[in-house]
Amino acid sequence: MRLEQAQKLAQEIVEQVHPYCERVEVAGSIRRKKSEVRDVDIVLIPKPLFWRRVVTTLQRVMDAKIVKHGDSIAQLTIKGVNVDLYVANEQTWGALLLIRTGSAEHNIKLSQIALRKGMKLTHNGLIKGGKVVASTEKEIFEALDLPYVKPELRG
Repeated sequence: MRLEQAQKLAQEIVEQVHPYCERVEVAGSIRRKKSEVRDVDIVLIPKPLFWRRVVTTLQRVMDAKIVKHGDSIAQLTIKGVNVDLYVANEQTWGALLLIRTGSAEHNIKLSQIALRKGMKLTHNGLIKGGKVVASTEKEIFEALDLPYVKPELRG
């Protein structure tokens, strides 16, 4: 689907789940502003005890069909479009947003650089010696000695 259609659907989803979340942001190819989009990726921090409410609201209001629903991810179909919701917390927000924004090739390059520097890029952050050494997008780029790359340039 075209970027504009995907942005509209993503915005509708964000508006529905926002009352139940402390933070919510669109990720994936929409955040990278790709002209063609296959699915909708959203990273969110649900308010305590509201994760299930996020999903049931989308079922009720947007007629979402559940494909998979776990503690950290929900895969839904809304209006024929695959929608992935990823649950973060304050500590994992930046790394999860980075990874779920992609692209896959960009993530592979970052992971390879991290490995060469004795670190590992995970959904929890940039890890070295079992400790998180960077957790926000900008911190991760800095720790890898790279300039920050805006999402739309992460192709």
